[in-house]
Amino acid sequence: MRLTDIALQNLSRRKMRSALLVLSVVIGVASIIFLFTTTQAMKEDVANKLDQYGSNILILPDTGEAMTFGGITIEAPTQAKELDMSLIPLMKTIKNSETLATIAPKLLVDTKINGQDILLLGVNFPQELHLKKWWKLSGLDKNQLPSSNEVLLGSDVARTLGLSPKQTITIKGQDFRVAGIIQPTGSADNDQAVFIDLAILQQLANRPNAISLIEAAAFCYTCPIDEVTQQLRTILPNTKVTALRSTLESRNTTINKFNLFARSVSLILFLASSLVITMTMKSSVEERTREIGILRAIGFRKRHILQIVLSEAGFLSILGGLLGYLLGMGTAVSFGSVLVKAQVQIPWQSNLLVYALGGSLLIGLLASLYPAWKATRLDPTESLRYM
Repeated sequence: MRLTDIALQNLSRRKMRSALLVLSVVIGVASIIFLFTTTQAMKEDVANKLDQYGSNILILPDTGEAMTFGGITIEAPTQAKELDMSLIPLMKTIKNSETLATIAPKLLVDTKINGQDILLLGVNFPQELHLKKWWKLSGLDKNQLPSSNEVLLGSDVARTLGLSPKQTITIKGQDFRVAGIIQPTGSADNDQAVFIDLAILQQLANRPNAISLIEAAAFCYTCPIDEVTQQLRTILPNTKVTALRSTLESRNTTINKFNLFARSVSLILFLASSLVITMTMKSSVEERTREIGILRAIGFRKRHILQIVLSEAGFLSILGGLLGYLLGMGTAVSFGSVLVKAQVQIPWQSNLLVYALGGSLLIGLLASLYPAWKATRLDPTESLRYM
């Protein structure tokens, strides 16, 4: 009879104790799988929401006079020193181009309207509104975009000029319809500007293909922002690529807290499962003193006893790992996003099965080493006294 057959027979005779050991592994593995997958979803959801607060990369001309945009001081482009639309396709060729979810070029032009100094911001409306998801617009329906002959007014501009949605404004001799008003944002660059279609403003200002700066959002919770900025610096000539550190540090701090929480709880679950397995196997060995004595008396070596005990633990651990993976993954896919209130759906991750089986087997074998070693130390003559 093979040693594995003896191990399986021992398990079948002690169904309750075997079930307890399997249950401890199932609970541990299922909890870790559920925690890992839901934490990943929470991290991605938080990072996505942080990214929705705007750009985290600014691309500017390499030289110019100082100006303020978006609450930070940057260098103002001049007629001779400005960016070009040809940079947009170049940005999409970098190694990590998939992380650049939003690329929003802008052209800044000063003008006078009704005797007032007004800043015109030429933008690509789909990209700009995707970047500024916190904007609240009056006059536009949800997901509605202004047309090329329409403009958006900052709240201060609308109040100064006495304009409301659907009225007409004349810009550089051309009439435009006010599509909507941006409710106060607390930023002068938004509240005191007129947003107009980029191509139209380039024509009105006689600056074809010219742009003043580019805002970009790296939309990925594991984005290598420093690598992205370096790749952009390399590929974009005569530009200054700046990562907005406050946004990045806020996102990274939040994500690191989730990582620390997940690792701490996983370690606690690992130790708890190991303790249960150790106590179960130790109790099992103590109950089988007579059986082990007989095996030693008929010629079984210490390594045979060690192999039998570890085989029992291995079989139960693998079974518990499989059931734990199915329970944890199934619960995460079905209820994880709802429980953590994340807008990210958790996919079924088959690759975690390998980790679940390997981890549960490792837990089972490590936790059974001491009881198995203790079994090999039993004196056959002492054990036979129980017969």
